[in-house]
Amino acid sequence: MIATPLTPRSQVKEALLENIRSQAVGTRLAPERRLAEEFGVSRSTMTRVLEELVKEGYLSRRVGSGTFIMPHDSETTSARVSIRSRGEVLIASPDYFSYPLWEKQNKLEIGAMHSNLQVVNLKIHPESDFDSLFELAGNCRNLLGVILNAGLPTPKPVLRRLDEIGVPVVIIGELDRISIYRNICSIGSNHFQSGYLKMSALLKAGHTRIGFIPNEPHSIAQQESVRGMKEAIREYRLRWRDVVLPTSSIEFWQDPMKCGCIQTREVLELAPDVTGLVVDTIPGAIGALRAIAESGRSCPGDVSIVTALSYAGIEEFTFPSLSNVTVPEEKISRTALDLILHREKFHSRELIIDVEFNERESIRDLKNE
Repeated sequence: MIATPLTPRSQVKEALLENIRSQAVGTRLAPERRLAEEFGVSRSTMTRVLEELVKEGYLSRRVGSGTFIMPHDSETTSARVSIRSRGEVLIASPDYFSYPLWEKQNKLEIGAMHSNLQVVNLKIHPESDFDSLFELAGNCRNLLGVILNAGLPTPKPVLRRLDEIGVPVVIIGELDRISIYRNICSIGSNHFQSGYLKMSALLKAGHTRIGFIPNEPHSIAQQESVRGMKEAIREYRLRWRDVVLPTSSIEFWQDPMKCGCIQTREVLELAPDVTGLVVDTIPGAIGALRAIAESGRSCPGDVSIVTALSYAGIEEFTFPSLSNVTVPEEKISRTALDLILHREKFHSRELIIDVEFNERESIRDLKNE
């Protein structure tokens, strides 16, 4: 076989790709004219090269801003199915490290192994159009289902495409208007109950000046949690408008620990008399502990904290240990796989798992002082 010589455009493309691979995601490239001069080609050739790399997902062009290096979704497990397995299950997760996400992933993989399933993992980056997910699904020989791990914001057009694949699709998290889909199910924790238990724990301990730290992005889960907190407030004949809220918020893919610290600073500056904080999640609570210490206060001596989720047991070893609401992750993972393998057993496509409250050192009892 005789090798086909590379054209000048192909040579430039390969050289530019090599350059791109050595730079960080999000890096802005030099202007098109300067790139053409640097690689010794015409402006039109460089334009075509850049257009091809945009189509292939290596670059993103933003009008008025420039050309940027794009991240890539990454397949972490071979899609080739074992002869002895029942089939494949595709698990898509956001491309960042979070212990709760990793824990779900681990339990899903163990559960799949026990069910004789081949796991195909896909990491989705923030700018993804999800095409890699559908390409991977199409390459599977016997795809039995798709699981979208919690924390992965999914546009409605993508959900519609997923619904059309023809296999069960399980969202670990909350999904609005699930009844419009045929093959999509959701499984999540009882966030109303979580919000109620967190707020009630402070109110029972005599706290009436309370701040809320929403250190996670706005979502259906957070809405339900706030609804639960409001119910607890009403039962104690207090007003939600008296709960102190921060001025800043967080977007998907941003750091919830840093956000928890910033929002706690804001709340303590707005209302120095706050004695209790309801914090969305453990990372935010760790940030809140930092902000409390920086302000010259202590927890729980001056400010009590109650939060949600478990984070590799860190909540038991912070000082003080953190009171939190937890959900049985193993039950969620097991149910997600059951929804794929035994869909006929379930009477609903929207499943809610109850949570548990763990009281630790971070709540000061004001009533008995």
